Formats: sequence, structure tokens, C-alpha cells
Amino acid sequence: MIIKLLEEKNNHLEMFLTVSEKERRSFKARNFDNLELLYQIREDILENIRCIDLRVDDYSQSMDKALLAADDKAKIVACLRRKETLTHQILEQDLVILNCVENEKSAMIRKLTSVR
Repeated sequence: MIIKLLEEKNNHLEMFLTVSEKERRSFKARNFDNLELLYQIREDILENIRCIDLRVDDYSQSMDKALLAADDKAKIVACLRRKETLTHQILEQDLVILNCVENEKSAMIRKLTSVR
């Protein structure tokens, strides 16, 4: 059960990454039309991840870790490594997105200042 939950969490992280990547390309092209929608979708995905984390916590507290088979332990470790990789990719992507938004904000401020 815990492996399925960890895999489900990784699937949600992959969705998060995919949605963000699509919009990152738009933002680099200076198209910010879907910024609010992106934040809403990401928040929904994060809420699902929070629910999965609660289930993982509940399940892991009630299970006897000594009874885990070696192959199950290996699968759990693989899931956790995948999660770490996805999280790192998401953080890198968020830095790019934030940079795009900041650059656009600065350009707007410069434009407004020059109009005065």
C-alpha cells in the first residue's frame, strides 16, 4: 500500500512539473495569460499531495517496518529517490518561472515610468 501511495505522489509531482513546464514556455514568450490558472492548478495538485502525505504518514505509523520485504524496501527507496529528483526539477523550474515574472514586472515598471 505505501508503495502505491508513493507512486501516486510521484505521479502528482510529474503532473505539477508538466503543467509548469508548459506555462514556463509561454512565460518565456512573454505570454502570462494563464498565470492565475497555473497557480490554481498547482495548488490543487499540492492539496492532493498533502492528502497523500497524510495517508503515507498514517500507514507508515501503523505498519511493522521489520516485516517489509527487501524488494519492497528497494521500491520505497526508488520512489523516494524519484520524488527527490522531481522536487529538484520543480524547484529549478520555479526559479525560471519566477525570473520570467520578475523580468516582466520590471519591464512594465520601466514602461510606466517612461510614460510619466
